[in-house]
Amino acid sequence: MTSLYYYGTPLFILMDYYGGISVRVAVLDAMPLYKNLYYGFCVLCGVGMYALPRCAPIVALFESTINILLIVLAVFLPYVQTVLQSDNILDSNWEAASAFAIPRIVNLVLAGTVAVFAFHGSLDVLGISGNQSDSDSA
Repeated sequence: MTSLYYYGTPLFILMDYYGGISVRVAVLDAMPLYKNLYYGFCVLCGVGMYALPRCAPIVALFESTINILLIVLAVFLPYVQTVLQSDNILDSNWEAASAFAIPRIVNLVLAGTVAVFAFHGSLDVLGISGNQSDSDSA
């Protein structure tokens, strides 16, 4: 299921550049070079998953980790910038609220959900458990 998300990257690119809807990497809208690099990386991930299906869990684990990091940065960086650039935080204009515009919320929900499922699904396929069993905690 998560492989469809990676195979759909060209559709996300078309939506972004021709439709003006940045769903996949809304956090990088202000940095087109990094946005293009990330899109290229995602296309390579999709090609890698298609060419080497047995490596798909590793690719998904690596890409989902990067995606989760981007989502965390997208949510927290505007707040950090507001705090650092303001002498009096209560009198600032709170540009950080733009972090929760509709495209960023859609990106957060879509990319975040897929990243979490891809991350945990990859761990399961690779036989790595993130949860402790009951016998370990006793």
